[in-house]
Amino acid sequence: MASPLLKLLIVVVVGAACSSAGAAASYRQPLCYSWRFNVEVNNVRDWTVVPEACESYVASYMSGDAYQEDSREALQQALSFAYLVFNSSSSASSPAFSYNAWVLDIDETSLSNAPYYAEHRFGVEAYNDTLFNAWISEAAAPALPATLNLFNTLKNLGFSVFFLTGRSEDKRNATIANLLNAGYSGWEGLILRQSEDAGVTAVLYKSGKRKALEDLGYFIVGNVGDQWSDLSGYSVGSRVFKLPNPMYYVA
Repeated sequence: MASPLLKLLIVVVVGAACSSAGAAASYRQPLCYSWRFNVEVNNVRDWTVVPEACESYVASYMSGDAYQEDSREALQQALSFAYLVFNSSSSASSPAFSYNAWVLDIDETSLSNAPYYAEHRFGVEAYNDTLFNAWISEAAAPALPATLNLFNTLKNLGFSVFFLTGRSEDKRNATIANLLNAGYSGWEGLILRQSEDAGVTAVLYKSGKRKALEDLGYFIVGNVGDQWSDLSGYSVGSRVFKLPNPMYYVA
């Protein structure tokens, strides 16, 4: 049987170890917050995985209220802008108003892949194309609530809404099924990568597709995405709205 002194030493050592681990975790929190902040404002670029030390921080952010609140605030600004455009338009009640368009990204914008990334360490694991494509085929990603609300409001106001995604054409059926399962319906168009778009950067690919909409006579009022590559380049729209995504980076 351990002596009282030995028991006391065990308690002290274990307590010190727990305190040290807790201090290390709390020390990492500000560093990971700063990393995420600089990711969101596009200071940190071309990163491939979430720093392992930030796994618990990113998991907590994506699974908690903060992610939803940040997304809701960003899209509240988009809603306010949509109403401003609608209320100031002389053609708001005419069919011509439908040529006012909004462009929405899909992954981490209209649909949330957080359930998938929760199984893959919230971006600490390197991206696996085979596994992610299998997830897409399930058509099970939930809607980001704030985006679904924006989508329905835009549609009710008479804007045309286009989905512009980096997914390839062979994912069309699964993507349509997922959008419908998540509550989206009545979009004007769904634009996916074609074979000729293979190897084209996201910025150039999405810029070209937006320019094609303009060539059809659409005026891009708003553009919503989780990556700066969704919102950069040319034909970006009157205003862009950036949603948070600390799980992966698309150039």
